[in-house]
Amino acid sequence: MSNRLRRILALTAATLMFTMPLSQTAVAGDVSQGDAANASPVVDVMILRPAGFLSLLVGTGLFLVTAPIVLVTRPHEIDKPFKQLVVRPAKYIWVDPLGGH
Repeated sequence: MSNRLRRILALTAATLMFTMPLSQTAVAGDVSQGDAANASPVVDVMILRPAGFLSLLVGTGLFLVTAPIVLVTRPHEIDKPFKQLVVRPAKYIWVDPLGGH
């Protein structure tokens, strides 16, 4: 492998390692509604929404990489990874109310 490709892969891996744990959408299934309602709007705007935006960017990239594979193997199920990787983070950023997470 060339050094340039190694650097790109290392940067991508490091970005994924540091952004995925911060993402609220990654742990949304583990948090109960009672716990989620305790976040203040300031924390939501300053920390959780930017993490959700990073999750949207990473999820969109992952979807673009995996979409051709899904389209070849199971074209009728393309909506499942799209909803999980793109729609959920987008909904969290632009539709969910502030302080609701």
